[in-house]
Amino acid sequence: MALDGCGQVCKFTLIIFNILFVLAGLAMLCGGLYLRFSAEGPYNLDLKTNHFIFVVSVLIVFGAVLLFAACAGDYGSCSENKSALGVYTSLLTILATLAIVAGVLSFTNIREFSNHIGEFYATIYAQYLIKKDWIRSIILKLFHNTFDCCGLGGTVQTILQETDTCPQRYSLLGISISTSTSCMTAILADLQASSVLGVFLGIAGAMIVTVACASVIWHQSSRSASSPPPYIILSSSIPLTPSPCHSSSSPLTDTAEDV
Repeated sequence: MALDGCGQVCKFTLIIFNILFVLAGLAMLCGGLYLRFSAEGPYNLDLKTNHFIFVVSVLIVFGAVLLFAACAGDYGSCSENKSALGVYTSLLTILATLAIVAGVLSFTNIREFSNHIGEFYATIYAQYLIKKDWIRSIILKLFHNTFDCCGLGGTVQTILQETDTCPQRYSLLGISISTSTSCMTAILADLQASSVLGVFLGIAGAMIVTVACASVIWHQSSRSASSPPPYIILSSSIPLTPSPCHSSSSPLTDTAEDV
């Protein structure tokens, strides 16, 4: 099925966005599953809080749906399959709607949202002190670089010698010293409602763009499938007109028959 120039641009855009969605979905799904099933401490110490379980569950569900939708979108855009494109647009529309709703709720309840994020960070930080794994280290570095903070504060981090994830530190006589502030304080003070709303709306906007591109490909595929073929079938039966020589009798033949 041939796509016009707009359809080709939408197809290329859809493939690029879906590659990013696949990577994001894999990261959220695999990271969420790892955090969920590696949260047990020594001596069966439970390191899971309600905030932690909620955030990890959202990551797992959202990542799984996003991964499935992106795979369906890639297949639908490459093969121009209308069924796959329909599934893709439906799932992405639902995810975009949920992102917008979550952004609005976070904007109107920013204090409660900040508390949830702070509790989640505290749980990850406590788990990292025991696990020392690289996934929790990456999550902590994202928090530390975003809010310019580190753990429980510079002095405590220096005493605990847990400064490897701190953005601001220096070495004195071979001792790593952190000068960063406490992350719990920074999250509650610096997390702006407008920034949170902008992140959620940006995610929803990217999904809406892909839904629009998928709709263009779907409509052009439907139009190509329903259009008639560009050739005309000629009829093979040609009517024959009887010759006058064969339709009328000759006068000589009639005279011979009378005789």
